[in-house]
Amino acid sequence: FVGPSLRVLDRSMAPKAAPKGKKEEAPPPPEEPTEEKYGEWKGAFNEQGLPEGKGEAVYPNGDVYTGEILHNQRQGFGKYVWKAAEEGKSGGVYEGGYESNKKNGKGLMKYPDNGTYDGQWKDGLRQGQGTFKYPNGDWYKGQWHQGKKSGEGTYFSYTGSCWYMGQWVEGNFEKGEWKFKDGSCYKGEFKNGRPAPGEGIFLFPNGNQLNGKWVEAPLEGGE
Repeated sequence: FVGPSLRVLDRSMAPKAAPKGKKEEAPPPPEEPTEEKYGEWKGAFNEQGLPEGKGEAVYPNGDVYTGEILHNQRQGFGKYVWKAAEEGKSGGVYEGGYESNKKNGKGLMKYPDNGTYDGQWKDGLRQGQGTFKYPNGDWYKGQWHQGKKSGEGTYFSYTGSCWYMGQWVEGNFEKGEWKFKDGSCYKGEFKNGRPAPGEGIFLFPNGNQLNGKWVEAPLEGGE
């Protein structure tokens, strides 16, 4: 023990439904062509005979883009539909802003696995404020950087019935609060989706608070 109010906390104090390991990672969006080589363009052309303005582009691979073209590139608002790899399934759909052929600004991405991202983009990657809803019922709402959770954000685990609220770095939860539906909460630092060994605070549903050090003690049953 260190100090009169400091006790040792172990994993047996955490609710049994606590999830294990890392959070669900958001998949990268499907790739769009970076050079405009249309199989077919239904729209206007500029003086050089290149597609420009609003129209529909059908690519040789079967993808379809409907929206604005400037200087022969996707620019402004548009909708991109990827051809499905299998008959009867979705290949992914993006609807939102473009700049120089890449997703930029606000946009909604629907992934082939039925996950969705609604938020900010930069140079084709999730960046800024956004919400990702996973097909398993999990969701993350907060800051992104270069396609990964980074900054302040909240992750809800459907199977664990809990929330991770705080600071994220490179897609990993590192510091903040681990909250449960029964009102209990652990505050401290985290590693691999679990409290990291070290000082922390456990708040109980009745309002009582326990300051201590988290240690990786094995649970009953030999986990």
